[in-house]
Amino acid sequence: MDPLFAAVAAVKDAVPAVVSRHREAGVLTWALLHQIESEVLAEVAATGAHSARMLGLLRGQAAVNYPKDDRPVSFDEHEFVPPVLGAIDEAWRRVK
Repeated sequence: MDPLFAAVAAVKDAVPAVVSRHREAGVLTWALLHQIESEVLAEVAATGAHSARMLGLLRGQAAVNYPKDDRPVSFDEHEFVPPVLGAIDEAWRRVK
């Protein structure tokens, strides 16, 4: 399997468990989204199966300027959604 696709698959596998640990928050805020992102990437990195460089390609880059505050997450005004953030948002909406 292609390394990028394998890393995306690993992220998607890790997301539901991390999201479920934060469900009591009720609303997915930007701050919580970034916290979950860090936890997901740390879990995937801990397996040692994917390089830090590869995982870095999947995360929300600072250059995209996603907020980091307590407003609810909305990607409506963003043209690009990094794979990790997209997977978290999708899982959050699915598991209610």
